[in-house]
Amino acid sequence: MKKGALWKDTFREIGRSKTRFLSIFAIILIGVAFFAGLSATGPVMIDTADSYFDEQNLSDLHVFSTMGLEDEDRELLDSIEKAEVNYLYSQDVIFDDSGLTSKVFGWDEEQHTINEFEIIEGRLPEDANEIALDQTNSYADEYAIGDTIQISEERSDNQDDVFTEHTFEVVGFLKSPLYIERANRGNTTIGSGNLDGFSVVSPEVFDLDVYTDAFVLFDRSNQYVSYSDDYQTFIDEQTTDIEELVAHRPEERYEELYAEIESDIEEGYAEIEDARQELEEGRQDLEDARSEIDEGYADYEAGLEELETEEANARAEIEDERAQLNQALNEIEANKDQLEVAQMQNTPAYEEVLAQEEQVLAGLQELENAESELNAELAASREELEQARRELEEAEADYEEGLAEFEAEEADAEEEIDEALADLGEAEEELADLEEPEYFVYDRSSYPGYEEFDENAERISAIARIFPVFFFMLAALISLTTMTRMVDEGRNQIGTLKALGYGNMAIAAKYFVYAFIATSFGSILGLFLGYWLFPNVILDAYSSLYNLPSAQTQFYWDYAIISIVASLLATGLSTLVSVRLSLRSNAATLLRPKAPKKGKRIFLEYIPFIWKRFSFTQKVASRNLFRYKRRMLMTLFGVAGGTALLLTGYGLSDSIADIADIQFGEINLYQAIVTEDPEATESEQDSLVSVLEEVDGFEAQLQSLQESVTATDSGETRDATLLVPEDKELFEEFVVLRDREDQAIHYELPEEGVIITDKLADLLDVTVGDSMKVEWDEGETVDVDIAGISEQYVQHYIYMSGDYYQQVVDQEIDYNTRLLKYDDSVVSNDELGENLTEEDAVLGVTFVTSIKEGFQDSMDSLDVVTIVLILSAASLAFVVLYNLTNINVSERIRELSTIKVLGFFDKEVTMYVYRENLVLTIMGILVGFVLGIVMHRFVLQTAELDIMRFLHQISWSSYLYSFLLMFFFSSLVMVVMHFKLKHVDMVEALKTQD
Repeated sequence: MKKGALWKDTFREIGRSKTRFLSIFAIILIGVAFFAGLSATGPVMIDTADSYFDEQNLSDLHVFSTMGLEDEDRELLDSIEKAEVNYLYSQDVIFDDSGLTSKVFGWDEEQHTINEFEIIEGRLPEDANEIALDQTNSYADEYAIGDTIQISEERSDNQDDVFTEHTFEVVGFLKSPLYIERANRGNTTIGSGNLDGFSVVSPEVFDLDVYTDAFVLFDRSNQYVSYSDDYQTFIDEQTTDIEELVAHRPEERYEELYAEIESDIEEGYAEIEDARQELEEGRQDLEDARSEIDEGYADYEAGLEELETEEANARAEIEDERAQLNQALNEIEANKDQLEVAQMQNTPAYEEVLAQEEQVLAGLQELENAESELNAELAASREELEQARRELEEAEADYEEGLAEFEAEEADAEEEIDEALADLGEAEEELADLEEPEYFVYDRSSYPGYEEFDENAERISAIARIFPVFFFMLAALISLTTMTRMVDEGRNQIGTLKALGYGNMAIAAKYFVYAFIATSFGSILGLFLGYWLFPNVILDAYSSLYNLPSAQTQFYWDYAIISIVASLLATGLSTLVSVRLSLRSNAATLLRPKAPKKGKRIFLEYIPFIWKRFSFTQKVASRNLFRYKRRMLMTLFGVAGGTALLLTGYGLSDSIADIADIQFGEINLYQAIVTEDPEATESEQDSLVSVLEEVDGFEAQLQSLQESVTATDSGETRDATLLVPEDKELFEEFVVLRDREDQAIHYELPEEGVIITDKLADLLDVTVGDSMKVEWDEGETVDVDIAGISEQYVQHYIYMSGDYYQQVVDQEIDYNTRLLKYDDSVVSNDELGENLTEEDAVLGVTFVTSIKEGFQDSMDSLDVVTIVLILSAASLAFVVLYNLTNINVSERIRELSTIKVLGFFDKEVTMYVYRENLVLTIMGILVGFVLGIVMHRFVLQTAELDIMRFLHQISWSSYLYSFLLMFFFSSLVMVVMHFKLKHVDMVEALKTQD
C-alpha cells in the first residue's frame, strides 16, 4: 500500500501542532545543550590548556639543586634521549622603590625555546640594563614601560654576588606558561615570603658560575594530553629515570666540595704560616740591624777611647822626650857658657858641645815633626770615627724607620691573620656542617595554578556526570505527556487508517517520525549551542583566575552520540508507550469517542468539615485534580523535577559559599605558618621568638611537626598531612577539633591514638576505634588507633600528640613549623613576612589569608557553574510548566468552551484552570524540595574531590528563590494561556470529539 498520503499527513501534523512540536524540540534542545555543553566543558578546559602548553612549550620537568647545576650535571641532563633541556639563571629579588618581590630569570630568546613568554606589551630585554615584567596587577599598577627599577642591594637574596647590573628600564610585560594562575606566583625566602611576580633580564646580567634551573621538555610529551593518566604515567616514568640519573651526584658533589673546602682551609693555614714566617724574618732582620748598630756604637766608643789613649801616650812621650832634650839643651847651654867664659871656643870640647847642641836641636825638631805627624794622624782618625758615627746615626734612623714600618705592617698583618683565622674557623664549621646537596625533579604540578586548574575541570566534569541525567529524565516525562496527548487526539485518525488497511507499523511510524524530527532538530541545535555556549561562558569565568586563551571549542562525537541516543530513547520510548495502547484497539473502538472517566467522590468529600466550606469553583477544581490522576501526577512530577533542579543549583552554591570562612575562620584559628630550619641553632630560634614577641598585635605561637604521610586501610590509600603540636593544650587555641554533625562536641588530642579528618575517614571507610597504617616517604610504617574524627573541608590531616608520636615512631620530634596567631587587623602580613624571612631560622612563611583567598577564588569561579545550572534548570522548568499547562488546556478545551458558553468571563475561565495549576504547582514545589534535598546530597557526593568536602547545607533563601521562580513561571504560563483562552473558538471546540 502506498504511504505517500500518510507521510504528507505526518508533515502536515507538524504544521498543525507547532506548539507541541516546539515543546518537544525545546525540551530536547535544553537537555542536549546542557548535557553536551557541560560534559564538554571539562575536556575543553583541558584541551585549551594543553594547546596553550604545547604552543608555549611548557616544560615537563623542572630540575634544580640546592647548589646549582655544574657542568657534570649538564652533561647528565643533556644525555637524556629525545628531550630538550634549557638551562637558566634565576634569583629572587626585591624592587627597591616598590618593595615588590620578583623571581628574575635570565632569558635569551635565541638560546631558550622552552617555557616561551607571551609578550602582552612592549618587547623582551635586549640590553643588560633592560627588564620585562610579569603582567600581574601588582606590577601593572606600579610600573609602566619606560620606568626604572632598582634592585635593592640590602634586601635581596645575595644579589650583590649575582648581578652585574642593579638598575633596569622596563621594556615590556609578559605572560609565562609557568604561571597560569593570575594571583599565585609561589613562595620565596625574601620580603613577605610571597612572590609578587616574575621578571626577565638578559643572561649576561647574572654573574654566576653555575646555572640555577634546568627545564626539560620531552619530544613525546605532546603526544599526550596534559592532565591525562597517560601523560602522568609517562612523566612519572621520566621523573624516576632522571632521579636515578642524578642519584649519585649529591655524594659526588659533597665529596668534591668537601675536598675543595678542606684544600682551601689547608691553603689558608699555609698562607697564614707563611705570613707569620715573613713577620718573624722581618723581626729578625730588625734585631740583627739593631745588633749591628749597637756593635758599631761600641766599636766607635772603643776606637775613640783608644785614640784618646794613644794620643795621650804619644803626647806624654813627646813631652818627656822634649823635656829630656830641653834639659840636655840646658846642660849643653850651661857647658857652652862655661866654655865661652873659659874662652875655650876653639877647643874640641866646645865643638863637641856645639855638636851636642845641634844634635839636641835636631832632636827637638824631630819632636816637632813627630807632633805634627801625630796631630795629622789624630785628625785623620777623628775624621774616620766621625764618619763612622754619622754612618751609625744614619743606620739608626733607617732602623727606627724600618721598625716603625714593621710595627705598623705587623699590626695590619696580625689583623689580617686574625680575620683569616676567623674565616678559616667559619670554613671549618661550614665543613663540619656540610651536607650533601639536594637534587629536585619536579613535574608540572609544582607550577602555580597547574594542578588547581585540573581540579576545577574535574569538578565541572563531576557535575556533568550527574546533573544532565535529571534533565533527560524530565525530558522523557514531558515527551511521554506530549506524545500521549498527541495519540489521544489522533484516535479517530488512527481508527480511520486502520479501517483503510494501514498496518500498525505504518501508523506508528507517523508518531515516531514526528518525535524523531523534533528530537533530531533539537539534538543537533542543542549540540552546537551547548558545545559553544557552556565552555565559553564557564572558561570566561575562569579567566579571572587563569592566564589562558579563549576556549578552544570542538565537536565531541562521544558526547554527541550519547546525547542523540539518549534523546531518541527518551522520545522514542515515550512514543512507543503512548501509541502501543491505541494500536491494540480495533478500528471501531478507535472511531468511537473515549468513554469519559467515571465520576467518583474524592476523599475530601468524606470530610464534611472541610468540604462544606469550599465554594463551587473550589469543589470543581478539587474534583478535577483527583479525577485526572495521570494529569495531576505528570504536572506534579514536572514541577517537582524543575524545583528539584533549581534547588540543587542554589544548594550547590550554598555548599561552596562558606567553606573558606568555616575552614579558615572557625576551624583553623591561626594566621600564618612559619617553616623553620630543623637544624637552626638555639640562638637563631631565640632570635625568631624575640622578633615575634616584638610584633604589636601578636598573640601566640605554637611549634609543630608537619610531615607528608600516606594513610592506608582496607586497600584504600590517601595522602595526608601529619601534624604533631608541641603543646597539645595550647593547640586548642590554634585548631578546633569538632564533630561535623554536632559542632558542640569538641575533641582533645588523646594520649593514645590519633584524630583524623572526616573526609579521610570516609575515603578509608574507618571509624572511631579502628586502626590504620601511616607510612612516611622513607618507607617507615606504623599502625595508629583512631580516637576521633573531626570536621575538615580542605586537605586531609592526622592529628597526633607528641607523646603518642614518640611512642609509635620511637624517635625524637624535630619541629619544623610554627603556627602564628595574631590580630590581622593590626599586623601587616607583608611587614611581618619581611621581618621573618630575614631570620636564619626561617625557611619560608605562608599566610592563611593567601591560602583562603586562593581557595575562595576557586570556589567563586564555581559560582558561575552554579549560575549556569540554575539558568538551565529555570529554562527547563519554564518549558515543562508551559508544556504541561498547554496539554491541560488542550485536553479540556471542550470543558472550558462549555463554561464560557455558560457565561464565565475570560478571567474566570483562566482562574478555573489556574486554580488547579496553582495547587499542583505548590504541591509540586513541596515534593520538589524533598527531591531537591536528595539530589543535592547525591550531586555533592559525586562532585566532591578527594581532598575537599562541600557543606551539606541549603539555605532558606535557596528554598525561597526556587519557590518564587517556579511560582513566577507558573503565573507567566497562565498569562500566556489567558490570551489563548480568550481566543478559543467555542463552536469549533464543542464540535470536536474528546
